Amino acid sequence: MASAKDLKKKIQSISNTKKITRTMEMVSAAKAKQTQGRVEANTPYSRKLAELLDGLCAGGKLEHPLLEQRDKVENVAVLVISANRGLCGGYNTNVLNRAEKWILAEREAGRGVETSVIGKKGIARFKFRKVDVATKYTNFDDRPTFQQADALAQAYMERFRKGEFDQVWVVSMRYHSAATQKPEITQLLPIIPPAPDPAKGTGPSEGGGAAGGADFIFEPSPEEILRTLLPFAVSQLVYRLLLEAAVSEQIARRLAMKLATDNASELIKLYTRRYNRQRQAGITQQIMEIVAGADALR
Repeated sequence: MASAKDLKKKIQSISNTKKITRTMEMVSAAKAKQTQGRVEANTPYSRKLAELLDGLCAGGKLEHPLLEQRDKVENVAVLVISANRGLCGGYNTNVLNRAEKWILAEREAGRGVETSVIGKKGIARFKFRKVDVATKYTNFDDRPTFQQADALAQAYMERFRKGEFDQVWVVSMRYHSAATQKPEITQLLPIIPPAPDPAKGTGPSEGGGAAGGADFIFEPSPEEILRTLLPFAVSQLVYRLLLEAAVSEQIARRLAMKLATDNASELIKLYTRRYNRQRQAGITQQIMEIVAGADALR
C-alpha cells in the first residue's frame, strides 16, 4: 500500500496534469469558436454558389470537363483529411477507419486508388498499416486558407482533365452542428449536376430556362459562366471541407480535454481521501505508541 508521502506526490502530479488539460480545453474552446464562426460565415456563400450552379445547369444540358461522367471508373484518387496533433479523442481514428474501409472496398472492386493524406496522424497511421501514400501534406494548420485549398483543388482538376483519374473523393470529418460531427466521403470530381426536382420546378425546360420558373437571359452565356464558376466551386468545396475538419478537430479536442480534466478531479478526490486515511492512521499509531510507552513506565 502506498505511503502518505507517495500519495501526496501523486496528488501533486495529477494536479499539475489537470492544469495542463484545463488550459488545453480553454484554448481548444476558443479555437473552436473562432473556426466555427468562419464555417458559419462561409455557409451563405456556399449556398448561393450552389444556387447559381443549379440555375445554370437547370437551363439545359451543359458540357464541361469537370462535369464529365466517365463510362468506366478504373482509377480514383482519395484525399484523407486528418490532424497534425493528437489528444482529440476519436477524431483521427474515426476518419482514418472510414478511409481505410473505403480504400479496401475500391481495391476489391478492381479500381486503382491513389491516396493523399493531410495531417501527421494520418500519415503515421497509413505508414504503420503499410498503405501507400502518394502525397503527404503537413502544412495545414488550424486556420486553412482559401489559397491553400485552391492550390490543392487546381492540382486535382488538372489531373482529372488529363484523364489520370476518373473520380476524386475526399474523406473528412463533416461539421453538422456543435454537437454533431461525422466522418463522411464527399465526391469532389466529377461535379454532379443537380437532378431535376418536379416539386420545386427545377430541371430543363423547353424554353431554355428553369422549368416552372422565370426564363433567365445569361450574359455571358451559361457555358462561359460555367468555365469560370465550376473550377471556383471545386476550390470552394475543398476550402469548406478543410474548415469543417478544423472546427471538428477543435471540438473533439475540447471534449477530450474536458473529460481528462474531470477524470483528474476525480482522481485527486480519491487520492486525497486515501492520503487523509493514511495520515490519520499514522497519527493514531503514534498516539497508541505513546500511550503504550507511558503504561510501560508505570
